[in-house]
Amino acid sequence: MDALTLKQKLQHIQSANRSINNEEQPYELALHMMKHIGSPDPVLRDELIYVTFATWIGQGVFSEDQLRHVLQLALDDQHLFYGVGEQGTDSVFTRTFSVLLLPPILNVDRQRPFLDKEDIAGIHHRLTTYLECEKDLRGYADEKGWAHAPAHAADAVEDLAQSPYLKQADLLELLHAISLKITESSEVYIHDEDQRIAHAVTTILRRNLLEQKDITAWIDSLHQGDMAVNRSFLETSHRSLNVRLFLQTLYLAIRTEEDEPFPAVRSLVLQALERDK
Repeated sequence: MDALTLKQKLQHIQSANRSINNEEQPYELALHMMKHIGSPDPVLRDELIYVTFATWIGQGVFSEDQLRHVLQLALDDQHLFYGVGEQGTDSVFTRTFSVLLLPPILNVDRQRPFLDKEDIAGIHHRLTTYLECEKDLRGYADEKGWAHAPAHAADAVEDLAQSPYLKQADLLELLHAISLKITESSEVYIHDEDQRIAHAVTTILRRNLLEQKDITAWIDSLHQGDMAVNRSFLETSHRSLNVRLFLQTLYLAIRTEEDEPFPAVRSLVLQALERDK
């Protein structure tokens, strides 16, 4: 199915409140949506394909086997890793809207578990690797709409971190992987990336499985490399601003949290912000 035909079909379904009549085959349509999930057309990609996916997944339209297959497609090299490492190209849309399918699927798994330990380990590996490899950090890309890799990946981290299969080492790996996006210097985050990342970090911390020494070392690591020899003044400024904005946002996100480890984390964050003055 070509992009125009898919767009018209999804618009028709959306106009009927995304109901599925007897003629619709939602899973077959979902496979076509996966082929166009990275469309540079923001209406098709965001308002139609993603919204339809999120709605149908939430409504339980797909079987567990079908959901598992959509998940496998989202994580494969033609989706999550399609063109990874490129900057300024349209391949970013395929990656960032594939990773955005993880939250609704993982939400279903929390309500009605169907993913096993090996499945979660596979998601963890692919997601942490993606965070390390993604270089296109644009937020809103002019007429082509949202790219938003750091925010979308953070949403996936937030949902994955809630899995009971993830233990201390796994959560620490997620924390380190997401810090790579906090400390990026190619873009200044102005599209709420800091809030989405802070929510993911808060969820990781709320599991209360990390030792304070690990949290302290992680916060300290956000400032490491500020004086890198090969970094320009502009890059250093971008990096410093992104780290400071994230720490401020994290502090606000956890300011009323009284359970462990949040009181100690607030103190550590304040200390880090004081060093920035």
